[in-house]
Amino acid sequence: MKKLIFLIASISVVFGLEIPKNHIIDTNWLEENLNEKNLVIIDKRKNEDFLKSHIQGAINIPKKEWFQGEVNGVKKYYNTPNQTQEILQSAGIKEDSLVVFYSTGLNEIDFADSASSLWTLYTYGFKNSVILDGGFEKWKFENKKVTSDLKSIKKSDIEIEIFDKSSLASLDEIIEAIYNEDIQISDARVSAFYTGDKGRDDLAKKGRIATVKLTPMIRHLKKENSYYVFNTSEESKNILYNSGFGVELDKPLIVYCNTGHKARGLWFIGKFLVGMENVKVYDGSMVEYTRTDLPIETGEEF
Repeated sequence: MKKLIFLIASISVVFGLEIPKNHIIDTNWLEENLNEKNLVIIDKRKNEDFLKSHIQGAINIPKKEWFQGEVNGVKKYYNTPNQTQEILQSAGIKEDSLVVFYSTGLNEIDFADSASSLWTLYTYGFKNSVILDGGFEKWKFENKKVTSDLKSIKKSDIEIEIFDKSSLASLDEIIEAIYNEDIQISDARVSAFYTGDKGRDDLAKKGRIATVKLTPMIRHLKKENSYYVFNTSEESKNILYNSGFGVELDKPLIVYCNTGHKARGLWFIGKFLVGMENVKVYDGSMVEYTRTDLPIETGEEF
């Protein structure tokens, strides 16, 4: 079987297809490269929406397929190696494939569906993936071709043999960061969760991890016409830094949310759009953390 271990960790070109440094492509790039044989396009929307219309050649692998993992009864962790390998093989993804993810583009949240998938592949050694800016809504707005035809997929035999922990933080690392001023923690949720004014059924407690900074993921996209696109790199840098009250861009950062969804979106922003060197996702996020006796803070930060 072919081994994923042969993938180059940092590349800019895959068989003639240039991968932008920020791992974001625009609709014109995708339109120009639709017929490239190494391109695999993955639609993250609900299956019923995909069946109505989608980008030519796209395959539907919705959000739920990327949140199958479970550790000690806590759901919504990263997929297991076997689950991820099955996704890769079923989609026909090979070592030399370039994977394009797209979401609906209808709000400032759903790009995290694509970022979650990209993060999952990155964690298992596959670095050749990008996100379509503006999603399917921008594609339609520009009157680019859509179809309801389903692509015939030839299953690949790619095999996972890498587990790259460089973008993954454990509970132990969270504990270390709470007491280490040189390691930052940020909360990717909206302020109501951060202050503890809002909770969820899958959280054992309300509030936030001690010492964290509020850095909502939703701040990093903006609406244009009927769709949402990424901020510029400089805009996102300024938002994260927040005039010195936010994230210091040259220090290690661990991001979390409730289940890891928005955290993976903010990880993508920090690592690729902003260019931070050391960004990790706390895999358990608040679903795990609120089940411990570790310190939780509520209210506004003073």
